[in-house]
Amino acid sequence: MVDTNNTEESTPDATAQAMVQRLMDHASMSATDISDALGQRVSRRTIYRWAKGESEPQQASDLSELTKLCQEKCS
Repeated sequence: MVDTNNTEESTPDATAQAMVQRLMDHASMSATDISDALGQRVSRRTIYRWAKGESEPQQASDLSELTKLCQEKCS
């Protein structure tokens, strides 16, 4: 069952996969660029896993920083 009260997480762009893909496609950033922009909080390999949908950020702060980066670069 989908939680309709939390619209941020229920929108497709709120997922790490969607945000990483937008950064790669629309902002022309590589996984290394994204990792560097996040202060190397996560590895390039982890960024690729997020892009493939194989994993999601384990830390809320990583998702928050990714969201900020996506808003900054993709707006």
